[in-house]
Amino acid sequence: MIFVKVLTKRPEKTVKIVLVGLVDQFRQTNPEEEMENTKGTEELRKLNGAIRTLKDNMVDFVPAVSITLGSGLDYMVKLLSNSNHLRYQKIPYCPLPSATGHQGRLYWGELCGLPVAMLQGRVHCNEEDDVHRVVFLTRALAKLGCKKFIFTHAVGAVNKNLEPRDIVAIRSHVGFNCPDPTAGLGIPLLGTEFTPMGEAYSSRLLALAKKCALKSNVSLHWGVSYFKVGRTYETEAEVEMMRRAGADVATMSTVPEVIAAVHMGAEVLDLALVTNMGAGLGSAVPLSHDEVKSVAKQMKKPFGDLIKEIINEMKIL
Repeated sequence: MIFVKVLTKRPEKTVKIVLVGLVDQFRQTNPEEEMENTKGTEELRKLNGAIRTLKDNMVDFVPAVSITLGSGLDYMVKLLSNSNHLRYQKIPYCPLPSATGHQGRLYWGELCGLPVAMLQGRVHCNEEDDVHRVVFLTRALAKLGCKKFIFTHAVGAVNKNLEPRDIVAIRSHVGFNCPDPTAGLGIPLLGTEFTPMGEAYSSRLLALAKKCALKSNVSLHWGVSYFKVGRTYETEAEVEMMRRAGADVATMSTVPEVIAAVHMGAEVLDLALVTNMGAGLGSAVPLSHDEVKSVAKQMKKPFGDLIKEIINEMKIL
């Protein structure tokens, strides 16, 4: 029922008109299209809710670079100056990490004069059934205006030429068993409908990382990652299969985030820290999450120096 003003001999008079089926007359919507639009905009609705909270807390701060910190690498938030942080539970619809060593805080501040956001902890596919929740903060920061993403993570070596404490710049990945965050009704609203992944790992940022590693006197390898959901580590047969598929390291993270960031038009650099050898490769140390975190902390200075040099060089890109 709608009240409308009509022209009569008494213009001050309001006439009550009952409009039946008016919407159907002017908007002939296909029910299937309406369902698709509803599902597609649901993710945008959640992201917009999170972004409102981020803007309320970050005010005019827009990160030029986002750095996601993997297992054992949470100390890197100390590289930021003039930093603030927000716990994930304060961000609407944001999932909370449950893996040990993933604190669940979003930091923002300056690093080498650039505005940088740092995610102190991530949610993995082995913690969530919905991959869209795994990439939620990546998408939120991209919609906030971030154009460059650095993803860091602890990995296991499947290439016999690698060893713990090596840093590997990922040039490509094998993600056949990785849930694709671009799949689903309406998700193209966040980016291109079918996203090419041939240049997912920016050749420009890979070259920059190589240059910065030389300046920082840090050994940097290039390699391919193989995604496994986890949480179990790989068997000897799986390690052999990964190696034959062309992989150098095994990971339980980053691939969904990389896909989501590239889908939204961002540049990506993926830096993997080898913390253990894969099963059957003759490691003298029993594999455990504690060992992963221990090795990561041993690389605190060289990895931190490399990140600082990369951010410093990004100022001229």
